[in-house]
Amino acid sequence: MNALKRSVGWTVVFTITMVGILASSTWAQEQEVIGGGRYLYERFCKICHGPRAMGDGKEAPSLQPKPANLTTLRQRNGGTFPFWKAYRMIDGREEVTGHGTREMPVFGVWFRIPDDEVSIETEWADQVRGRIWQLLSYLQSIQVP
Repeated sequence: MNALKRSVGWTVVFTITMVGILASSTWAQEQEVIGGGRYLYERFCKICHGPRAMGDGKEAPSLQPKPANLTTLRQRNGGTFPFWKAYRMIDGREEVTGHGTREMPVFGVWFRIPDDEVSIETEWADQVRGRIWQLLSYLQSIQVP
């Protein structure tokens, strides 16, 4: 009976340890994706949407309408982050008032799958999807309560 108790005890300890390692690993991966999104935001979005994504970037005064406050996307959508709507805005499938064409001017090809692609299942398309996912992960992480 003591051997069984020890075996169960070690199984519990092992399981708790593995859950902790997996949770830590998942958290680290999430932070890596968010960090990549922060980099993309700083490179492509900050100039218009501002350093804190509040719509007050260097170019904001010259734009009409003014850039959106990206920290309130969840708040303005009934408490749910509008992942897919924002995705379509970034990749150009949904019109963004004030951007003129559907392509965000600064993003260009970095966030758009070229129209002349025969198949969207290309390495470039996968890279574009990854960039958008990182950017949206970052934006989701900075939403105000």
